Amino acid sequence: MHIRLSAAIPAALAVAFFLSAGVRPTAQVSFARGDILVSLESGPVQWRRADGLLLRTLVGRETGTGEGMAFDAAGNLYVARWCVGMCLGGGNSVEVFSSNGLPAGLFGSGYDCSPHAIVFDATGTAYVGQAGCTGAILKFAPGQPPVSYSVAWETQGSFWIDLAPDRCTMFYTSWGRHVKRFNVCMGLQLPDFTVAPLPGITQDLRVLPDGGVLVSTGEVVSRLNAAGIVVQTYQIPGEGSLWSGLELVDDGTFWAGNYFSSNVYRFDLATGAVLASFNTGTSANTVVGIRIRK
Repeated sequence: MHIRLSAAIPAALAVAFFLSAGVRPTAQVSFARGDILVSLESGPVQWRRADGLLLRTLVGRETGTGEGMAFDAAGNLYVARWCVGMCLGGGNSVEVFSSNGLPAGLFGSGYDCSPHAIVFDATGTAYVGQAGCTGAILKFAPGQPPVSYSVAWETQGSFWIDLAPDRCTMFYTSWGRHVKRFNVCMGLQLPDFTVAPLPGITQDLRVLPDGGVLVSTGEVVSRLNAAGIVVQTYQIPGEGSLWSGLELVDDGTFWAGNYFSSNVYRFDLATGAVLASFNTGTSANTVVGIRIRK
């Protein structure tokens, strides 16, 4: 595991420079609890307050699309960069932003192609899912060489990933109709979590405290119980949808992004009521990932 730190302008000057790229002046210079990060397929990441107000747009130094994201324990943000032009035009990397939202180099090595999602466990070990080539999940434990897990896939490798609280069971989607599982402690493929095909193409997913899973599935977001059965769906009537990124909030709600409309909605997990929303102000087909600083 490594983070290649970029050559630096002095930190204070760098912060001032990047703050000037925001929508409005703000005294907030580091990620705060509840902040919402939205990755855009064009590459930048929007940094918003918990109420959806845009604070800044983070523009990195690496090319490639903006895909899945994760925070480490220090509050640094990691953004997966899908390949551009068969990995010849950029991407194929994971870019790091400091807790101030400043570009801080690259993370990891040995990617086949198209890193798409990243999660950290409580020990600081990172897992990166790859959508292309082998589709393997890569493990980056501090001080150790990367480990590659060959996982079963449907169409797009280990497209989106999320680790269960046991720190062994990796739930993932593969641009198919199922939620799949792999044991990263034993290096063992597990049976699919879903007992029947889901209503649409699977995207991002989150393991729920009750052992179920929340997963974006095309025109709806689907909630599965601990037995892998769909028990509830969420949608916006009349709005064309391809639900992409989603993120749980620690209050019984979640945010979900609509790739088609670039709208982002906050749903009540229990009732399905829409509690808040915002539009990213970007073109259609740009909203990909959502993460909250916790």
